[in-house]
Amino acid sequence: MVGLNLPTVFPIPPEASTEISEAWMRKILDEYKTDDMFNEAFLANVVFLQPRGRRGEHPVTKDAIKFLQEHGMKDYTFISSSNYLPGPHVLADQELREVWKMVDDSNGTCMVTLKLQQVPSDIPEALVITGQDHALSFALPSRIKSKFQSLPFAGLRILIKDNIHLKGIRTSVGSRAFYDTYPPQEKSAQCIQEMVDKGAFIAGKTKMNSFGNWEEPIEYTDYQAPWNPRADGYQSTGGSSSGSASAIAAYDWLDIAIGTDTWGSITRPAQWCGCFGLRPSIGSISTDGIVPYVQSWDVPGILARYLQKCRAFAQEWLNFDNFDKAPESFSSIIWPTDFWKIMDHKQSSIAKSFAQDMAIKLNIKFEEISFEELWRSVPPSADAPLLPQFINQATASLAYDVYHNSEDFRSRYWNMFKRAPYTTMQNERLWDAGKKTTLNERNEGFQRIDIYRQWFQQTVWTGDHTNAITIMPLESATPRYRDDVPNFRRPPQDGINALALGPVMKSPVLAVPIAEIPYHSRVSDREEKLPFAVALMGAPGTDLKLIDTAIQILQSLHLPTVVQTGRSMYQD
Repeated sequence: MVGLNLPTVFPIPPEASTEISEAWMRKILDEYKTDDMFNEAFLANVVFLQPRGRRGEHPVTKDAIKFLQEHGMKDYTFISSSNYLPGPHVLADQELREVWKMVDDSNGTCMVTLKLQQVPSDIPEALVITGQDHALSFALPSRIKSKFQSLPFAGLRILIKDNIHLKGIRTSVGSRAFYDTYPPQEKSAQCIQEMVDKGAFIAGKTKMNSFGNWEEPIEYTDYQAPWNPRADGYQSTGGSSSGSASAIAAYDWLDIAIGTDTWGSITRPAQWCGCFGLRPSIGSISTDGIVPYVQSWDVPGILARYLQKCRAFAQEWLNFDNFDKAPESFSSIIWPTDFWKIMDHKQSSIAKSFAQDMAIKLNIKFEEISFEELWRSVPPSADAPLLPQFINQATASLAYDVYHNSEDFRSRYWNMFKRAPYTTMQNERLWDAGKKTTLNERNEGFQRIDIYRQWFQQTVWTGDHTNAITIMPLESATPRYRDDVPNFRRPPQDGINALALGPVMKSPVLAVPIAEIPYHSRVSDREEKLPFAVALMGAPGTDLKLIDTAIQILQSLHLPTVVQTGRSMYQD
């Protein structure tokens, strides 16, 4: 071979019994050009990959040769080997080697990026190449080979949150002390291994709020917070799946980012970074290999720009065998007034109009319900106190699990370094609360949460609302700059609030962007727009139906089911 030593492999289909024509070459080259890595420089040398067992070279027409020469071909050859895959390569030491596309992590979304594995069974290795301004670099494979593979996730480029174990890579949970304490993992989390086995490419592990806490960018201590590409570029990413959401909003090459959610850790970043976010039904996906926060509420989930792609991924990744069959349609829309009363009035009106339009389009009932008032009129027992008195302190008992789930870490760190580990002030406050909570207080709190769940199932999810969609707020879309010291309530309400209801009910929650809210930025000194999303909650096991319904409604209201990367979710 001569020229640039950049060959492209074209597979000849087994059924191609006739000659290689210009028409065939034009068609397959048009398909190759849709790949974000391929360019005509790789046509300097063309390699036709023949079916094994074929004798002799496949005939190539003069028109086909002329067509390829017009696109830069200097030479071509035939090979018959199972070692080579379709797409662009580089010739080195007389071997065809797969090409990587190097892309900077310009938004600082990742803790580590990974080398491209030649075979899925290889142990992942960290990529140590850095790009501009010392940013990490991603090594991306061409998607062309996936067009000739039958695996369901073939060609998908995915990032995973750094509280999810990946074989051969250290886990940080956003803490340098935790990173220093544990060796590279011996096995990947089950939910990640399954997607790798189905052909997904894991490009790296994303940053997160330390240990999964609610931390704003200025509170990141060990590692710099990821950058939110939306609006003026200096807004909060939300959390704790901050790096995953930032990456999805920033990088066109990324298909799916995996986060985790205990109460709002996927849906809040989905709002702040302007993307779709699915917290799946508890029990639909394994949590084995995920560093626990509150085990009974933890679940891995999906962040995506394309709602249809999120749906296809969820269908393959999640398992609903242990759930009742999802209803053919939802029965009503519930507007929980207790949750919406703290929201910005104008934004609440936007969301309410969306909810009412949704009910009209689906031809179902829309009803405003105060859970506090319903509890007052139909309590779980005659002697039950008012809902705030019954439940507010109960959710505080979750701190017990957060603290005690970290016992092994604290013990290991002390044995290794003979001192206590440093963690953030926000984490220390939570650990202190968990340390002061007794096991009896913890168990009583969870018993009250169970009573609330049963009451909700029997009192709210009944009659017209048996298969309801509850439309909930996430946060008001107001500027929250990276250098702002937080002075707002976290969480915004006590007890079982809008972020906690999904985990309590073991339900799927889907964050859906529906608008952009203008504001005058002190950074850019111009009008910018913040994403604004609502959260849709269905009954356990209705995940796919919830996404299908969201797609239907967005399309009928002429709202996008695809958001763009960069400053704005929507095209100008």
